[in-house]
Amino acid sequence: MIKILVEIIFALLVKAFLFFLRIIFTVICFIRKEEKLFKKQSNDLYIKGIHLKKRFIHIDGYQHLITECGNTEASEENTIVMMGGIPTDPSESLYWMASELCRKDKDLHVLILHLPYYEEYSKINLDKNLYAKFNALKLPFDREINLKEINIDPKFSHEYQAQITLKIFKKLKLKKAHFVGHDRGVIVFENLLISNREIFLSLSRGSQVWDYYKDEWSKLAPKICVGPPHRYMAYPYQLRLLFFLITFIKLPFGITEIASHLRGSKKGSEEYDRVTHLIYKANNPTRKYLLKVQQTFMQTDSKMEVLNRKKLKNIDVKMMQFQGEDEFKRASNGSLISDQPYFGKYNLFRNEIEDIYPSAEDQSSVPLKKEYISDMGLYKEIQLKVGATFDKFFLIPDAAHFNVIENPKACASAIYNFINIEFNLDSDI
Repeated sequence: MIKILVEIIFALLVKAFLFFLRIIFTVICFIRKEEKLFKKQSNDLYIKGIHLKKRFIHIDGYQHLITECGNTEASEENTIVMMGGIPTDPSESLYWMASELCRKDKDLHVLILHLPYYEEYSKINLDKNLYAKFNALKLPFDREINLKEINIDPKFSHEYQAQITLKIFKKLKLKKAHFVGHDRGVIVFENLLISNREIFLSLSRGSQVWDYYKDEWSKLAPKICVGPPHRYMAYPYQLRLLFFLITFIKLPFGITEIASHLRGSKKGSEEYDRVTHLIYKANNPTRKYLLKVQQTFMQTDSKMEVLNRKKLKNIDVKMMQFQGEDEFKRASNGSLISDQPYFGKYNLFRNEIEDIYPSAEDQSSVPLKKEYISDMGLYKEIQLKVGATFDKFFLIPDAAHFNVIENPKACASAIYNFINIEFNLDSDI
């Protein structure tokens, strides 16, 4: 009883704190973006001379956001379809990488598909016959809360999002393309690949776990996060609190190091906009957005996603993984940075790559196995194990989970050069 009372008081205090944070971040975002009151938002964006155009695709009564750049008459081999994740804006998070790809090759056509039904206007429509598949954990005592009598909206499941992604793909009159996902976007594309192998030329996976996961690792959260802490994110206010803490205090773990290497960027620059996006805008989501996130995490967890990937093992499609190099470094306060280790004690990719920090919990505890690392200029490559499913595994410097925002140029180069191996595009690196 006392614990429940403390939980209630804790929740009230957190919500009051987050209310004032919303005011502060709204003002900061307004100032940093130099927005004008009552100014109509443009569907045209320009990043480093590259024109990105936003438009909507109408399917089954919904408008699905598409952002594209490059050559709209491109061949299949030059077409790249991308999808981002959360809690950042799933489209905006990929703008900078899309522009870098189009700068590398004027013949590319890059399309960013918004994470389906996460558009601002879309509504949650609960199905009275469907219920949450997973419970939640409530702070501060990590008490498990039964959600399995709570109704859900199935269109926020990754399986349903994959189905609508296929409809969008066909509405765009595409037949084949290279697919690039980041975070949640990877899982949507994986579900799409399982049932529609014929439309994939390749799949590049950014910041998403693979086929190895131990149940007990979930109990380490939130102090140590091996994979995303789904069960905490099933409560909207907890997601906001956790993201604030890991962004600004780097406790209970760190995940955003962008401010360190982009500190001092000038207003109006691309770097400044990336900091605004990840540090301030991502910390100021609407309640409507957070409730959609809740719907997703009531319908998925890491173990379910890992088991689903067994279906990918025998599919003959080239796959690449790109991870932030700074995963599981130590922050200045001693906390671990990010949530997806690719080495050591909590290695999520032990079936794919050679361990560059064997048995280590962090990057400082044992020497680096340099013989397994190749410097590729803007990024690095880790040697694959015999029998690996992946065709390449790349590390993105100066980046952790949000590598597409922290270092979009390196991500673009890694993706482009991976595609180039198979399709002989003109690479400058």
